Amino acid sequence: MATAALRFPPLLSSRATPTTTAATFTRRTSSATLRVAAQPESAPASTSTSVSDEPPEFSPPAGFAPPVPRRLAIKEGQLGSIAGAALAVPFRLGTGLFVQGYSVSLVSADKIPADQYSLEFLGLKVRETSKIDQCRRPEKPIEIYEFEGCPFCRKVREMVAVLDLDVLFYPCPQKGPTFRPKVLEMGGKKQFPYMVDPNTGVAMYESDDIIKYLADTYGDGTVPIMLSLGLFTTITAGLAMIWRVWKGSSYTVSKLPPQPIEIWA
Repeated sequence: MATAALRFPPLLSSRATPTTTAATFTRRTSSATLRVAAQPESAPASTSTSVSDEPPEFSPPAGFAPPVPRRLAIKEGQLGSIAGAALAVPFRLGTGLFVQGYSVSLVSADKIPADQYSLEFLGLKVRETSKIDQCRRPEKPIEIYEFEGCPFCRKVREMVAVLDLDVLFYPCPQKGPTFRPKVLEMGGKKQFPYMVDPNTGVAMYESDDIIKYLADTYGDGTVPIMLSLGLFTTITAGLAMIWRVWKGSSYTVSKLPPQPIEIWA
């Protein structure tokens, strides 16, 4: 299943790195996070290059009680909201549910490594594959300025999921004071979605152009059929959100977090 990260801009952090303690820098990749520690100027240089192969030990905090498994349930009073959000599945035919080139097959159990999770069916195991590992990955997160209640923005979010991209989403609802004015400053128009790719220097408006760019740059050039039907795509994207009453379209007074929020969805 595709994933996508939802973050606020890292420049919002007001925390400065002290020069008298070890500073840590993080570089995200598609499969891991590389952390490099810089030693303070006063620290003596170490000549040892040995690295312990022993895995780190972890222990639960005092008083920790593991959660008790229970059946999936909908919180009281949320049934209508969940039902409205579920309209996206039939209207959009599940677009964004699977990554590009996703396929499944049934294979014998010995074809799946013992330490790898896999569903079982009739004595066989399910093998899942896709084309994503053959596609280019952005070194830096792509920036997309959009808002939840916009059908054009929804189309781009679906393409992000299809390509399993790491993206910084900047919410720009009506009267939003933080990121909405920034789009006017950068692109000259308050039009959404607006994409900035720091990996290539490309910036653009228009959802269909953004979708095609992402497909060509970070996919195999293929645009899913439900994202390539022009006006029909836009209409169904709007219908998918109609029971949400355009939630996410208007700004509510809020406090920005000091660090980006990461959401896998």
